[in-house]
Amino acid sequence: MNTVLFPIGPCVLALVVIAMAFDLHARRIPNWLVATALITALPIQIIASGLPIGPVWWIAGALTGSLLLMPGYLLRMVGAGDVKLMAAVGALLGPRAALEAVLVTTAIGGVLAFFALMQKRRLRKGVAGAMSLLITMSSDGVVANAAPESDTARSIGSLPYGVAIAVGSVITLMLNA
Repeated sequence: MNTVLFPIGPCVLALVVIAMAFDLHARRIPNWLVATALITALPIQIIASGLPIGPVWWIAGALTGSLLLMPGYLLRMVGAGDVKLMAAVGALLGPRAALEAVLVTTAIGGVLAFFALMQKRRLRKGVAGAMSLLITMSSDGVVANAAPESDTARSIGSLPYGVAIAVGSVITLMLNA
């Protein structure tokens, strides 16, 4: 396991807590918060990893975080703010910890979605929608043919995924401490 150096842990924690609060309150993650985190992450990575490798970890972490959530965005399962937040978290953590954070976040997001569907008594409809999406993807090979008015398309905004990103990032920090 990696060890997260001092300036990185508190910065990630502050970022995800603020983002989670905005996502719970307004169902959006502000661009100024993500931009500030991305700009701040570069000097932090340079301090933590040194000059030749710091910028590489910064860009590789941002790309890892954002590209791994991009399929969820393209399938309209997460919003653009969630992808940008994960890029900022990745820029702070570096590529390996960003991968771990995305994996933990995805698991946490699945658990949150399961409980949200159970609470709304729509579990059967949610599972049917997910299966329909998987069948459409496997038979067509192209996601663009999926119906834009499906339950998946309307699901953006109904589950604050910033909470899953916050919990997944904090768990990753604790595992790498």
